[in-house]
Amino acid sequence: MPSTLPLRGAALTAAVCLCVCEALPAGGMAPRDLLRTVAQFTDIDWAAVERGEAVAKVLDTDTREVAVAGAVRIAGARDQLIARSRDLEVLKRSAAVLDASTFSAKPSAADLQRVAFEDHNLDLRACRPGDCPVRLGADDISRFHREVNWSGGDWRRQSAAVWRDVLAKYAASYLASGRAALPAYVNKREALSVASEVSLLTNEYGFVSSYSPELAAYLRDFGANPPAGAQHMLYWTKEDFGVRPIFRISHQVICQVAAPTPSTLIATNQVYADHYLDAALTVTLALEAGAFSDRQPRGPAVSSGRDFYMISISRARTRSLSGLMRRLVRSTVQGRSREAMRKILLSTKAAIEGGQR
Repeated sequence: MPSTLPLRGAALTAAVCLCVCEALPAGGMAPRDLLRTVAQFTDIDWAAVERGEAVAKVLDTDTREVAVAGAVRIAGARDQLIARSRDLEVLKRSAAVLDASTFSAKPSAADLQRVAFEDHNLDLRACRPGDCPVRLGADDISRFHREVNWSGGDWRRQSAAVWRDVLAKYAASYLASGRAALPAYVNKREALSVASEVSLLTNEYGFVSSYSPELAAYLRDFGANPPAGAQHMLYWTKEDFGVRPIFRISHQVICQVAAPTPSTLIATNQVYADHYLDAALTVTLALEAGAFSDRQPRGPAVSSGRDFYMISISRARTRSLSGLMRRLVRSTVQGRSREAMRKILLSTKAAIEGGQR
């Protein structure tokens, strides 16, 4: 997770819409206090972070959720983290990301022309509300039955065309209306409100308001009214989750706080996923080490005046890991998520300190 990490590491870091904004000045908790409060970091964990090690921990949640938090101290500038977060080529270098591309300002099916859909996504002739292999709303399931001639020789092409239109409309509706426009999945017997799932996740990020009240307010609804000065970039990803690929659309917001404590906040919200994940949200903070030196004990590391702490908290909700028989699977997913976050933190540190993108 970090950015994103329930099944594979980079999953929660994939993004679909990027915003950069100036937040209202806010003090925020010192990094050590934040990690103690949100992630139960111990003094031993904090000492490791101060030495430049990457530490990641699994958080206690209900069986429907997987959550991981991690931190590392980086000798570099926060702007370097922003540049990496906005660079699709960095994202595509991840072993878990098979492909990624941008949407146009007004999302359309043409933006998804190069998406390669798997047969298990395309063959929806038996898909019905309550029993469907992919996450879709009732109206969208009906479209596949109305618009695809399953007995025709080119049913795969027809199905792919419907998929592209459905996905583009999900993206466009979200940008216009935010969380409220997210679909209700009817692939299982009980329908699932994605908007409600996202709301459950955002409730766990109350700490954001101490750094940026504007961003905290935006996370409650998302959509067309990001904080002032926001810049948007929309893109999709296809990712390797081990069992089968997953197509995702995500929304990322980057806020820079200038004073009184220089910091950067990056929030990534999942708009849609065809498999596994019902909702996912990651918040990554870049907190300048020197800005908090008067509020916490100094560790063994010596600040260069450019050091910052990269702290990521990732949460994902899924119905795929609940149930008595899936406890072992859930434990395995949590372990992989923790290790994936640790690797992401380490690779980010190595790239920034090595002057790479």
